[in-house]
Amino acid sequence: MKWTRAHTTVLVVITLLIALAVLYWKLRLPKLDQAPVPWSAPLVERDLDVIKGDTLRLLVMQDPLTWEQRPKVESGLEYELIERFAREQGIPVKVNVAAHRDSLFLWLQQGRADVLVAQLAPRSKEKAWVRFTKPYRQVRPMVARLRTDPLRDVPGAPAVDAPLDSVLLSPWSPFADASYQFEKGAARFVVPHAEPALTPEELLVEVVLGRHRATVVSDARAAYMPEVFPVLEFDGPVGPAQPQCFAVRRNAPRLSKALDTWLGDPDEQAAQAQLAKAYGTAMPRGGPLRTKRGVPVVGDSISPYDNWFRQHADGMAWDWELLAVMAYKESRFDSTVTSRKGAMGIMQLMPRTAARLGLDSSHAMDDHIRAAVRYLSKLDTLWMRAVPDREQRLRFVLASYNAGPGHIIDAQRLAEQLGLDPERWEHNVERTILLKAMPAYYMRPEMRNGYCKGSQVFHYVRDVVGMYVQLKARRGSSNKRSSKGKAGKAGV
Repeated sequence: MKWTRAHTTVLVVITLLIALAVLYWKLRLPKLDQAPVPWSAPLVERDLDVIKGDTLRLLVMQDPLTWEQRPKVESGLEYELIERFAREQGIPVKVNVAAHRDSLFLWLQQGRADVLVAQLAPRSKEKAWVRFTKPYRQVRPMVARLRTDPLRDVPGAPAVDAPLDSVLLSPWSPFADASYQFEKGAARFVVPHAEPALTPEELLVEVVLGRHRATVVSDARAAYMPEVFPVLEFDGPVGPAQPQCFAVRRNAPRLSKALDTWLGDPDEQAAQAQLAKAYGTAMPRGGPLRTKRGVPVVGDSISPYDNWFRQHADGMAWDWELLAVMAYKESRFDSTVTSRKGAMGIMQLMPRTAARLGLDSSHAMDDHIRAAVRYLSKLDTLWMRAVPDREQRLRFVLASYNAGPGHIIDAQRLAEQLGLDPERWEHNVERTILLKAMPAYYMRPEMRNGYCKGSQVFHYVRDVVGMYVQLKARRGSSNKRSSKGKAGKAGV
């Protein structure tokens, strides 16, 4: 059959009719992002008058800036703020903890909570579901990454000097709204984190462990975290300020109004600012991890107690200079020092440890050094099988001397669980000891020794090992020069 112009006309008409039909049905079908969700509307009637006869139910995400459960205490900036409001209203507070962000809105609408307390920003979608209160503060985005490390050549060290190719953003971040605009330079690198969705704090832990290069956090978190994670530095801000608010059901106008009135009160705002300062205000400076200067040496003498260090080091696996460095780090060679926790003497032994070694405050300084050597030898024996390498074992021994062996055993167990090397200190167990300052880790059942200020242990081991290596190298070269001088004189 010969194809004619009539055939072409019919084909064009049919194509147009099909296109119009498809367009018609697309317009009639609801868009996916407009489909109702189970938490889009309140499922209970519960406003301030009902709440006053019951409890103010808070729904929180576990986070140091929101709410944390510690032994015998609850803390968290947002929790403490709302607790102040509840006290003013004369209402007892009950806390419910959500593991996932979507649970927040569903539980709120079901009446399992009255106020969402989770570092919320008023996102465009969520404004249709809930009432957001007045902001209690403004936050701006910062890029968190590992500091340049003097030990970057140690095996297992994560790469930190290469240019960043991506910066992960938690889907639960206050900056994760589709309408939020990062600065042009930063926007090229900010990448939403894929499943499983991690919170900003969890992503920060991933950076600490060397699994990700960088992430975006708020400047409020950047001011709080340096005490916990000294390995991190923060650059920015890389975008405009974003308000942080609380949220209530849309059918709770009296509760919403009471919160807004309270948040807007000038006297209360001053109190809120003071409370916020307790959770960090100073932004840490960037730059490499600190390196400790060496022990000051005058001539051939390190301290007035060198002879005692030499004498007692005979029963120790390391040279006597290690004792001198530890005494300098612990007490600056001051035998009268007593720490806030009760550690005493030139070697700063804790009273319980000193008692087990047969030592008390009445003993001479010579006895304190002897007792410290005995304790170091016990720790060396303790770690002999778990850490066969002698140089690595020194790190575990020093960490145990500083924090107690139980905390270091916990950190080693945690390193193994997280896929790190439990027999290496730098970049491995030294990172998991930092996690023992976080309830999410130290309150795990297998963490038998509880909280530990890991940053103190981190710096102690690095400082002592660094000063010991410097001192050995300096005294070694000095001894060589001295030997050469003597040989020259004998030749003359």
